[in-house]
Amino acid sequence: MKLASRVSTVIKPVLRPVYREIVHRPKARRELHDYWQRPWDGSNRPEGYLEGKEKSEFLLKLIDKHADRQSRIIEIGCNVGRNLNHLFLAGFTRLEGIEISAAAVELLNQSYPEMARDSVIHNTPVEDLITEFEDREFDLVFTMAVLEHIHRDSEWIFAEMVRIARKRLITIEDERGFSWRHFPRNYRKIFETLGMKQIEELRCNGVDQLGSDFYARVFTKL
Repeated sequence: MKLASRVSTVIKPVLRPVYREIVHRPKARRELHDYWQRPWDGSNRPEGYLEGKEKSEFLLKLIDKHADRQSRIIEIGCNVGRNLNHLFLAGFTRLEGIEISAAAVELLNQSYPEMARDSVIHNTPVEDLITEFEDREFDLVFTMAVLEHIHRDSEWIFAEMVRIARKRLITIEDERGFSWRHFPRNYRKIFETLGMKQIEELRCNGVDQLGSDFYARVFTKL
C-alpha cells in the first residue's frame, strides 16, 4: 500500500498536465475570439460585468499608489468599463480601453456615458491593435482577469505591453486556473523576462469574485 502511494505521488504530477490538455483541450485562437465576442454558454455575458465593485475598488487603491491623475492609462480587456469608470470618478481622465465584444462596448456607452464620452474605447481584439501604439505611449497599462484568457498563439502581446508602457504595468490575473479558455501563467516570470521589475505582489484571496488563484502584480519599467 505504501509503495502504491509513493508511485501515485510520483506519477500524478507527471500525468496531471496531460490530463488537463485532454479534458480541457484549448480551442483555436479564432474560436476563442468568437466566444468572447459572443459568449454562447450563458457565462461571461456583458451585463454580469457591471457587478464587481469590490474588484474595481481594489484596483483603484493599487493604481492610486503607482499613478497620478495626469497619467495616461489603458486597460486591455475593459469589457463594460466598470474599472475605467471607477478610475474616471476618482479623477483619472486620460483613459483608454480595448475590448473585443461589441455588446460590451455598447453597454459601456449606455452605463457610463460620461466616462465613455471622455475616454477612448477601441472595439477590437488586442492582437489587431496593440502594435499600432507608440513606444512608451501609456504611463500605465493594466489588466484584470484578461491575460488568463489570451491564447498561447498570442503570447507575443506581452512584449508589446512592455513596449507601450512608460512607467508601470499592473496585472490582476488567475495564474492557476486551467480550461479551454484559461491559460495558467506566472506573470512575474513573464514580465521580468521581458525587461520589467516587479515592485509589488498581492494575493487576492480576500477580494470578492477574485480568490486565491489571483495575484495582483505591479511592474516598473527598467
